[in-house]
Amino acid sequence: ITGPPVRGNGMDSPTPKPWTEPGMDASLLAAAQRGDLTAWIQVVRLHRLPLWRVCMAITRQRDEAEVLFQETLATATRQVQTAPSGRPVLPWLARLAREIDASRQRGRGLRPTVGATRPNGEPWVEGAQGAHYIQDEKKALHAFALLHSDDQWLLTLRIVERLPYSDIASITGLPVPRVMSRIALAREYLDHMTGLEGLAA
Repeated sequence: ITGPPVRGNGMDSPTPKPWTEPGMDASLLAAAQRGDLTAWIQVVRLHRLPLWRVCMAITRQRDEAEVLFQETLATATRQVQTAPSGRPVLPWLARLAREIDASRQRGRGLRPTVGATRPNGEPWVEGAQGAHYIQDEKKALHAFALLHSDDQWLLTLRIVERLPYSDIASITGLPVPRVMSRIALAREYLDHMTGLEGLAA
């Protein structure tokens, strides 16, 4: 299974709230833990799109995201017995992705805050409306990359995944006021670094 994920059949449809509601995860995971490979493939297909977005947010580059996506799925397959029963699988997959990336980056130094191409692999000049917009995008990426990884994660859940603060609190284990405070401070930092507005959180 490769990224970016594609849609097209019933198994690609996510649960209504895949980050906080188990949906079909419980029964499929139980079958997978008994050795049912088809059930595990269904779990992966249910959650591969948000997992791909997580990998993109972590690495900020399509090629690196693809590697992380594949490594996360391989690790999850090996460690399927440790997946939380009766709870959503997606937060567990995302945690694995974050742990794998942190482990890979140890000793390598920080990755570039802005890549040679856009995160999706397109050249910076392609599709741009002008140099001003390119610079704004680069500033935003640079500022995001300078945030602590935990704050990047909170912003990803809020802005990319569009989760309410209560769901983010449930996923991260942080109190709702703490979630709101950290996201607000992260947004203030981004605004300060970029001079841009509009990160509606």
